[in-house]
Amino acid sequence: MMGRRNGQTAMVFVDMESMIPENHLLRKIDRVISFEFIYDLVAPYYPSIGRPSVDPVCMFKMLLVGYLYGIKSERRLEEEVQLNLAYRWFCGFDLDEAIPDHSTFSKTRTRKWQESNLFQKVFQEIIKQCITSGLIDGKAMVTDGSYIPANVSRESWVDVEVEVEQSMQSYLDCLDEELAQQPGFKKPPVKIVKKHRTTSRTDPDSGYINHGNKRGVGYLMESTVDCKHGIVTGVDVYSANEKGSTQVLRHLERQIKLGVPMKNIALDRGYETGAVHRGLELLGITGHIPAIQFSNPPERYGFSYDLERDAFIGPKGMSLTYHRLNCNKSTGKYLRCYQTEGNTCVHCPNRPTCFDKSGIRRRILASSCYPAFYRGHQRVGTPAFYSMMRLRKIWAEGSFAVLKREHCISKIRKRGILEATEECLLAVMALNLKRMVKAILNKLKIQFIWAEAVFPRPSFTFVNRSNS
Repeated sequence: MMGRRNGQTAMVFVDMESMIPENHLLRKIDRVISFEFIYDLVAPYYPSIGRPSVDPVCMFKMLLVGYLYGIKSERRLEEEVQLNLAYRWFCGFDLDEAIPDHSTFSKTRTRKWQESNLFQKVFQEIIKQCITSGLIDGKAMVTDGSYIPANVSRESWVDVEVEVEQSMQSYLDCLDEELAQQPGFKKPPVKIVKKHRTTSRTDPDSGYINHGNKRGVGYLMESTVDCKHGIVTGVDVYSANEKGSTQVLRHLERQIKLGVPMKNIALDRGYETGAVHRGLELLGITGHIPAIQFSNPPERYGFSYDLERDAFIGPKGMSLTYHRLNCNKSTGKYLRCYQTEGNTCVHCPNRPTCFDKSGIRRRILASSCYPAFYRGHQRVGTPAFYSMMRLRKIWAEGSFAVLKREHCISKIRKRGILEATEECLLAVMALNLKRMVKAILNKLKIQFIWAEAVFPRPSFTFVNRSNS
């Protein structure tokens, strides 16, 4: 007999939670972390009277679902949460409850969440929970920057003239203070210069980058990853024309102030400057950075550096000691000047091939933080260095690849530095939650297996007493 539905309406009582599979990602996230702390973060920005707003935790979870599953459009996100039972359950909406309109997100974001810096605070709270759970130990970390194109057309690119204050490059406050104590330091006068900058008319906060295969208008995302479980511990977003080497030390300093442990860190060759090497030392971090091969180093003329004496030793044994800082007034860049004393160079047989005959004594200009620069170079080629470089390829480049492929930041969709930072933070939070869930549940599984091995379950023998 062929069956046929009668089409009658039936009343059914549904428990949504029981319909979500045990191994579903959203169920795992719900077990591992509670987002109730968001109420305390946004409470000062909601009035005590008036009509109740949409639950901020539910709205935040909706945005998180979009970045977890690569849903780029908020209009489409509204539809997906409306139809998908797992999304609806995770966000806290009942079956008969209306889903917030997509326009509600933009209004709430600009009026409440950007003012309260909500996304940065939620990100930091997740990192604190990872530290408490032992998922972050700081024994091996990697930091890198990645270019993310802005959502602008080529026709909107424009060259603008801006006035900037020209002064010495500042990497870190404590590094500036140390440099100011050196002999010969004299802060160059403040000078306002005009520079040309390429940006977009539709997104003036974006900048132009032309570095290798990276070319275009967009933003630079600087991030740090702990290599124990791949948790991203810090995210900062700048215009693409900014240099990562000048921003990285303050990027790391902010994380240290939040309680993120840092012991060893790997960086790529773009961060190879004396200031970065010394800044890492001042922060208590051991840096592993590939060395740049300069075209005209002192070693080419037979000189070697003595770290204990902070001096260069010539081929005939003469010593070039640290004399003073030299400042290039046009760039504000400082260099350490090493030179011989008296007329040591006058009768040296190597003088014709060493430097210009018109000079009186040999001078070597090196980085303003050359001792730290040299200590960093001594670590290059060691087993620890190669180990950190392998981890950098896995966790720095690998994390950027996953974020761009699966978590909606192959291109910045919104416009402005605040919106770009918001997108990057949400994408990184989605990645962190996936890795956090995997690490915690694997840890619990290992503990369960260990308990089973140490305390095995008792075996029962069933005796048939029917014949007794």
